[in-house]
Amino acid sequence: MEEQEEYGQWVCAPFESNESHRMILGACRLDVDKFRKKGKMVYRLVIGWAYDKESDLPGEELSMEMEQVHERLEKVFKKDPVAVLTEVYTGDGLREWVFYTASLHIFQKKINEALADLPPYPLTFSAEEDPRWEEYDATAEIVKNLADE
Repeated sequence: MEEQEEYGQWVCAPFESNESHRMILGACRLDVDKFRKKGKMVYRLVIGWAYDKESDLPGEELSMEMEQVHERLEKVFKKDPVAVLTEVYTGDGLREWVFYTASLHIFQKKINEALADLPPYPLTFSAEEDPRWEEYDATAEIVKNLADE
């Protein structure tokens, strides 16, 4: 298990994609109870960044750009915790950041604030209601089991 002082307690594990059977690196935040118990973060939002699907992982330059976005997202939501980053996946031509938030509108404003001075990136956004964090629970169980192997 990996501890990150700055932004929570995380566990990481590689797993195989169900669709392509290619390797994906997954990371799941474990210390989320303080966010869940308030019952306000009911939206699960995924930010995706597609890259060359022929590569298992993004190249060095792209990885640095993705890391810059990642750091900006962590910083803006650490400063104003209207959302929490719960999962990160990289592989099979896609990086995904998964958040839970109470407000899609405020989340959008914070994303725009965090990335305002960066060039435009090919980010996609999807959101769904998940008030009981069922998607998170299923994923966290799988990643924890894989990490323990």
